[in-house]
Amino acid sequence: MKPRNEFNALLWLALLCASFIIISNGTAYAQSGVARGAISAPRDPELEKQSAHNLEVAKYYFYKRKPADKNDKDGWARLNKAVIDRLQEIMDTNPNFARMDSVYFLLGEVYARAGDLDQAKEFFGKLIKEFPDSQMIGDAKKRLAEVENQGKGK
Repeated sequence: MKPRNEFNALLWLALLCASFIIISNGTAYAQSGVARGAISAPRDPELEKQSAHNLEVAKYYFYKRKPADKNDKDGWARLNKAVIDRLQEIMDTNPNFARMDSVYFLLGEVYARAGDLDQAKEFFGKLIKEFPDSQMIGDAKKRLAEVENQGKGK
């Protein structure tokens, strides 16, 4: 082969290798792109931890604590206020809390127990509207229907 033909053959071989590398890297980049799905702001781990603690304390007050006398209206009011204050703190300091559906559900429960049916409907409705994929959606719909029926009975 003549030197010029050898040079042309090497040039074609180099171009073929370069195009193969570019194509294979292009495919790799396409596969390693950004995942599909909603883009959400990163959550502050410390704030999430504090919010989770407040939620657990609110659940404890709601489910475990009871006034000594079951007919003590002031005791129930103080207990409900303690739960609402904890949950309100979560909503104020961490509106993007990962478990906000639990916050809304518990607020609905507290207001229903306190007899404030409009507020209870609001929070059950908020959970249903804002978190349609929540594990609590079935319970929220059930409780919303119960609260609405309770309101009609008055």
